[in-house]
Amino acid sequence: MSQSLDKLEEIISDEQFQSWYFNTDAEKGRMWEDRRRRGLVDPALVAEAIELMDQFRLKESGPSDAEVLAAEQGLWNEIATLEANTEIAGETVLIPWFKRPLRVAAAVILLAGAGWLANLYFNPSVSTFKTSYGELKQNLLPDGSVVTLNGNSSVRYQHTNLVHRNRELWMEGEGYFEVTQQPNKAKFTVHLGNLDVVVTGTSFNIYNRPHKTEVLLTTGAVTIHSPSTGDSLHLVPGEQALISDGKLVKKTGNISQVTGWKQRTFIFENTSLEEVAQSVEVLYGIKVRLEGDTTSKRTISAILPADNLDIFLQSLEATQEFCVKKQGNDVLIGPARP
Repeated sequence: MSQSLDKLEEIISDEQFQSWYFNTDAEKGRMWEDRRRRGLVDPALVAEAIELMDQFRLKESGPSDAEVLAAEQGLWNEIATLEANTEIAGETVLIPWFKRPLRVAAAVILLAGAGWLANLYFNPSVSTFKTSYGELKQNLLPDGSVVTLNGNSSVRYQHTNLVHRNRELWMEGEGYFEVTQQPNKAKFTVHLGNLDVVVTGTSFNIYNRPHKTEVLLTTGAVTIHSPSTGDSLHLVPGEQALISDGKLVKKTGNISQVTGWKQRTFIFENTSLEEVAQSVEVLYGIKVRLEGDTTSKRTISAILPADNLDIFLQSLEATQEFCVKKQGNDVLIGPARP
């Protein structure tokens, strides 16, 4: 076979390429290598084909028959819609392969069948980013967005594919998101268990710990949705959303105070010592005990270091309002001794 291949679909569905990629027929694989050496295939397209195949390798556990049928039917419906939209004023418009993901998917169907496609549809790959106690780390997502995680936090990112084109994440802990807007306006959704944050391109801070969940918008606009209550609200920069008494509410937030952790500082403004203790516990994985009922109700207004637990405790004691004792992973905070 000596014809030239100049389309991604042709490469993916080529029998010799399949044999070479899956290593199922040595002779046909050698024939493919020979065609590449003779310049009969575009190296850039070959690299794209390999990247596509690597992304959607068949997983060990297969989908059900119903999932297979649903995935196949959904794909062909979208292909039909795309084909209908490629004729303008009676003329057929040629669309580059990277703007025709469903046409590429059609070639993949020819290659691997509906069962393989269903795995793509129902099982997109997921990446997880984590930080340990006290760690602060910046992570670049595949779409160009940036997530900076505070200590003891994690985010799972579901990779987009031929069918799942919207961006979805699941987060626990605290993080600051700088979302890159996509040309196709693909949504960027962060799931927090009891809240969903939906954006296209913006930046915001999320605090999602066992004792509290809050979202503060710094730029752009977001929609906050509560799956449990069905309520939704929109935020503008400087507004904060949270669940209070089972209801989704918003309030004015203090951006510098909420995002102070990015500069490795705690910024407390009339903050109860009980809330201070909760923040320190989840960040450093320790147990903080407050001595006496009045201690937990006391408030503190101060800027304290957050990059080192021992220095934080020394700074807290230096206010001369509290007495701090640390033994292993246990910290006792009480009123200052006269």
